[in-house]
Amino acid sequence: MTIDQLLKFAVDQGASDLHLQTGSPPMLRILGQIRELELPPLTDEQVRQAIRAIGPRTIIDDIDKAMAQGYDFSYAFPPLARFRGNLYSHLGAPGLVLRVILPGIRTVEDLHLPPVIREIAQARRGLTLMSGATGSGKSTTLAAIVDLLNSSYHLKILTLEDPVEYEHVNKKSLVSHVEVGRDTPTFGHGLRQAMRQAPDVILVGELRDAESVQMALRAADTGHQVLATVHSSNAAQTIERILAMVPPSELAIAREQLAASLVGIIAQRLTVSKSGQRWPVVEVLRCDSVTAKYILEGRIADIADYITTGQRGMQTFDTHLLQLYQDGIIAGTQALSVATNVEALALAMRSPGKIKAG
Repeated sequence: MTIDQLLKFAVDQGASDLHLQTGSPPMLRILGQIRELELPPLTDEQVRQAIRAIGPRTIIDDIDKAMAQGYDFSYAFPPLARFRGNLYSHLGAPGLVLRVILPGIRTVEDLHLPPVIREIAQARRGLTLMSGATGSGKSTTLAAIVDLLNSSYHLKILTLEDPVEYEHVNKKSLVSHVEVGRDTPTFGHGLRQAMRQAPDVILVGELRDAESVQMALRAADTGHQVLATVHSSNAAQTIERILAMVPPSELAIAREQLAASLVGIIAQRLTVSKSGQRWPVVEVLRCDSVTAKYILEGRIADIADYITTGQRGMQTFDTHLLQLYQDGIIAGTQALSVATNVEALALAMRSPGKIKAG
């Protein structure tokens, strides 16, 4: 099968990822599970042919260098889908993972996200952080938030990604897409340039270093609405991760900026519903005077406890899982498989009530 045939097959099967690795047959990830295709193992040259067919010129010219360093890129296959590619080295041979990005942008309602997500999106100011593991749907949820703003307000929206995943067409807003490596060398440089382009909303694909964190905090502190992703497992850990990237000499200022500008944190996991759909499970932190006080004082454990109060739509992962279970959307075994505190959730499922933190 050619690479385009494999990509089409992946989309037809509802896969989230296509894996090509020298020495192994092509594999798909479907509903979170790796599935091996009934095809022979790929040779080194077959993987390289796939890379040459869809990769940008910057990696085609020197595949060995690109795979040793690791390289992200995007590939458009209209009207089928877009794909986010990652090239890597496996025992000196090439490997390639391609994430499927279906055409069209699903709304907050289409994604079955709780109403509080819409409220956070419409804050029109400050910093909103999206966290979760790789493959947890962060980009899809952020795309829905951007689409909500694009459909509702007359704004200048700038997305800064590596690579660009979802392409937004102008609705009520003007949307600019900036890709790291093609339009700007780094996230930090892109953020500095973005501030000069009079944006109302800035989406940052990932806060990955001190420079991007400090620029994002500065943008949010000066009245921009900033949406960004962070690789962390829950809302409280997201705050720790952000502050840990800041140099100690500037930590006090960053803590003050974060306390003043943070609107909310949406942490996301994915589960499978009884009908076989991928379903988001979200933890939500809303920032207010209490949250700001805890950030300033470094009381991260107290932030985790504060989420359990449920004020203004806040919820823990396990609270959301319990609700989904009680609504008949997911099975009990599925809820427990992605729970934070399995014992507490199991008890609440047997005796409905509030789930304790911990």
